[in-house]
Amino acid sequence: MPDELEFQKLKKEYPEFFEQVSPKLLEFILSEETSSKIAQICLENGIEDEEKIEKIAYQVTLALLGQTPKENLAKILEKGVKLDSEIARKVHIEVNRLIFSRIQKIQPGEIQKKRIQMEKDRIEKDEIEKKSEKPTKKDVYREPIK
Repeated sequence: MPDELEFQKLKKEYPEFFEQVSPKLLEFILSEETSSKIAQICLENGIEDEEKIEKIAYQVTLALLGQTPKENLAKILEKGVKLDSEIARKVHIEVNRLIFSRIQKIQPGEIQKKRIQMEKDRIEKDEIEKKSEKPTKKDVYREPIK
């Protein structure tokens, strides 16, 4: 868990991100309780490698922030963290029960709304960029030099 100085530095470096994410959600994600639950889930499922636990925590955080679909967490853990499919499924079930279910109580629907809005903004930005791109043509008109 980052200390207060690191957290303030991150806030200065990425102000857009912190404007989009509610303080309650950030508090929940960065809480000692959430990190200890993730570690507990890992240990109960036989995952003791610190690096794998950190990768799992990272993927859970991405799902909490709406960057990856919560429904695909088992597949993401299987491929990204290289967990056995059965263990990945068990971890996903426990994360749903102990962590994702609590987030719905904190902010019901807000995460989904933000995810939809971010996707709309991205699509609009892509369309604007496409419209602003002008095809390059060769200049065929030349004035005579006197």
